[in-house]
Amino acid sequence: MVLGLNGELKRKVLVKKIKKITNLTLAGRNPFKNHGIVNPPIYRTSTVLFENTKELGEAIKNRFNRTYYGRYGTPTTFALEEGIAQIENGYKTIATSSGMSSISISLLSFLSKNDHCLISDCTYYPTKKFASKILSKFGVYVDFYDPKNLDSIKKKINKKTKLIFMESPASLTFEIEDISEIIKIAKKRKIITMIDNSWATPLYFSPIKKGIDISILAATKYISGHADTMLGLITTKNEKLFLKIKDTAVSLGDCPGPQECYLGLRGLRTLSARLENHRSSALKLARLLENNDKVLKVLHPALPKNENYDLYCKFFSGSTGLFSFILKETSKIKIYKMVDKLKIFKLGFSWGGYESLILPVFPKSERKIAKWNEKGVLLRIHVGLEDVDDLINDLFNAFKL
Repeated sequence: MVLGLNGELKRKVLVKKIKKITNLTLAGRNPFKNHGIVNPPIYRTSTVLFENTKELGEAIKNRFNRTYYGRYGTPTTFALEEGIAQIENGYKTIATSSGMSSISISLLSFLSKNDHCLISDCTYYPTKKFASKILSKFGVYVDFYDPKNLDSIKKKINKKTKLIFMESPASLTFEIEDISEIIKIAKKRKIITMIDNSWATPLYFSPIKKGIDISILAATKYISGHADTMLGLITTKNEKLFLKIKDTAVSLGDCPGPQECYLGLRGLRTLSARLENHRSSALKLARLLENNDKVLKVLHPALPKNENYDLYCKFFSGSTGLFSFILKETSKIKIYKMVDKLKIFKLGFSWGGYESLILPVFPKSERKIAKWNEKGVLLRIHVGLEDVDDLINDLFNAFKL
């Protein structure tokens, strides 16, 4: 990292010049402010001391931007937040205790009684559940829209619409939204836009640069990358949005531990190398599945035959390890027997770690607007970092049942 009397200014200039992959190794660290230690230390604290009343007063006024109390963040937290903000091309980032907490805190920051919000019908089910069960208790009106139909959004917007929440691609069925058009619609009405960008990560899609107000990451997944961390990240495009969300997070008592922030920073350094492995292996497997006579459909947006391919090319510079497929076999008993035969792919929630996962899911039961009419069981898989040929053999051997 560039240092000196004007270290901060030089750092900002450097960030603008270097490529994103290089920035992954530099962002959020300053070794020579930490005795030359490469990685930021883990600061564990609740209480922060002040030398005198003048310093205490200054801390109170600037409590969201410095050490103040453990719940507001530590230098370890700030290092992660600084690094992510750089990668996201945003104003600032707020670290939270999980991906879901990042979503709920962001929604609660801007929605009050009698407000109206729009949420993609294909989004992560816990997001929909929070909106339906919790936001409704506060008198917020929630509508779900079909992500493949812009008219579904336009018809539902009213004078009280404050927010549009997107998830693209959808993490079960992989619909991709026309993000640019949704942003245009929102800006005309001065509606805040948010997106869950956990699938693509900032490496393959930059929401803030596209015009989205708030970018959310479940850093539990690809950012951390080792299936051992619960962590969420919220990046805003300006100070006003940052202060609003930070105040909500602190008021709700949400804060990640310094160990989790350290692990998030560690994962950031290898994100590019890991994602390239996830991407290439997943594509190889998806292409084989696409040509297998036992497979009805492969839901991977980076395949040219996929109905979302044009939108994928419009917005994303790469794909990752998560996609779904549907077998022609419709018997749950037979499909579950096949899944139970797998040796490397394991049953489990979440994704984004080094391990390969498979999960039978049923989108139809979760849909309200965007109807799901596909027959059979949807199998979502996360392609991990194992040898791709071993993964192929594991899956296709199970097909032989």
